[in-house]
Amino acid sequence: MKSRVFSCVLLLAALITTPVLALNAERAPTASGHAYAEPYKAVRKNGVLHVEVRFVTDYAGYSGELIYEDIPLERIDGLIYAEFGDQSFSLLREDGDVVAPDNLHLGFNYDPSRNPRVGSWKADFVAPMHDINEVTIFMPNVAPIGPIKIRDR
Repeated sequence: MKSRVFSCVLLLAALITTPVLALNAERAPTASGHAYAEPYKAVRKNGVLHVEVRFVTDYAGYSGELIYEDIPLERIDGLIYAEFGDQSFSLLREDGDVVAPDNLHLGFNYDPSRNPRVGSWKADFVAPMHDINEVTIFMPNVAPIGPIKIRDR
């Protein structure tokens, strides 16, 4: 009985001392656990879904981290993709290259209370049908990002 009470007290203490921002369901933690992906926007226009994600930290002295780098084109579809409902879609391609950054490195941040942003990411996907209103983004070293509400223009 005492061990159960002690466990409950420890859990309650952890919840109380956890920063409120870390409990935000829209934030997807990175592999380090010291930065978070925050959906910024998903806009559907002319058959293209443009997605933007911002990365922030609340960890003072965050040293940055590598999310991905130089993924071979033949492997990128299985590592960076969007899910709409029960379907997944690859990055849009123009002239044989994907419409996304070749790499994603998050930057150093000494004082996140002044400006928590450590990076951003933009990419284009083939847009889903108009009856799909949310998207989730998957990429290496980040928990699933979303669901993100899709806006039409």
